[in-house]
Amino acid sequence: MAQARLGEDGRYRGDLPCRWCATLIDQGGRRTPRLYCRMFHRWKNYGSWVAALVGGLF
Repeated sequence: MAQARLGEDGRYRGDLPCRWCATLIDQGGRRTPRLYCRMFHRWKNYGSWVAALVGGLF
């Protein structure tokens, strides 16, 4: 699995997998790492978390 590394200048270099679909995302010198390849994947993750929370209450 690829891994992004934090450089001396405080920027991430390399690839990280998307937390939803595991597609590698090039970080391209960002200061904060991208965790999702698409905004839709971020919303799907949030929605599944909310559904689990609500489902756990009932």
